[in-house]
Amino acid sequence: MYSRILVPLDGSPLAEQVLPYVRVLALRLNAPITLLRAFGPVPDVWADPAHGLYLDRLIDDFRDKAQDYLSAVGHNLRDLGVSISIATPEGGPARHIIEEAEKLPDTLITMCTHGRSGIGRWLLGSITEKILLATSNPLLVFRARDQQEPSFQASLKTVIVPLDGSPLAEQVLPHVVRLASALELNIQLVRAVPRITEYLSEIRFEAPVLLPPFEKLDEEANKYLEGIAHRLLHKGKFSIECRVLHGPADAAIVDYAKEVSDNLVAMTTHGRTGMGRWLLGSVADRVVRYCGDPVLVIRPQ
Repeated sequence: MYSRILVPLDGSPLAEQVLPYVRVLALRLNAPITLLRAFGPVPDVWADPAHGLYLDRLIDDFRDKAQDYLSAVGHNLRDLGVSISIATPEGGPARHIIEEAEKLPDTLITMCTHGRSGIGRWLLGSITEKILLATSNPLLVFRARDQQEPSFQASLKTVIVPLDGSPLAEQVLPHVVRLASALELNIQLVRAVPRITEYLSEIRFEAPVLLPPFEKLDEEANKYLEGIAHRLLHKGKFSIECRVLHGPADAAIVDYAKEVSDNLVAMTTHGRTGMGRWLLGSVADRVVRYCGDPVLVIRPQ
């Protein structure tokens, strides 16, 4: 499964909202955890040698504070019984997160979508976007909420799997099977079908157009999902449901996720465009932005 869980933090309570999900994953997957906090870079102008403020000492001070913070977070996770390590690199967080994840194959990156900016604290929204575009590692993203109960306990019961009919989108399925088996999750396979008004708004009538048989789209989508379900049933002991959604894929997925409690959305970053098939890159980006539940994003090979 996942050989390690990498948890980037910036010292803010918002970024720490991913930790309840880290607890669930580490406990059920028995995966070691690496806590990472990048700081700086520390500006040269902050140094004042005349008054004993040397740049290397400032860097050491920021690193010590980052280590103390991560050690405290790790102490609160010690009951999980897994190995916990810390990393405190200096410099741009996105680069260091990607490089740290690449050190160990099958590292799962887990992070919130935004935190606070400033020295030692970074805008996790933009950081998440950079990582989403650049990393080849699986990425679990949780959109931080401005108000969160301090004693929030994460619970995962269902994994929602958006598919568009393409082999690229289906590359998320091995991850789904392993997670569903380890975490005892129900699997819900979904496929979004456009409404006729949405289809017509995206085409130009410069030549005769043969409209697809919209009355058969639901039937075809459901048949496809049931075929996927049949393939998965022998891979583990979990229940599988199929659901055809209607409307723009991103909005349909987000709206459906709101109806399902304690869920995790799992999808690839892109698939194919066309009738009943959507650009999963932009769809995944918007689902991550607006879904109130954690989203597992996989970059297909």
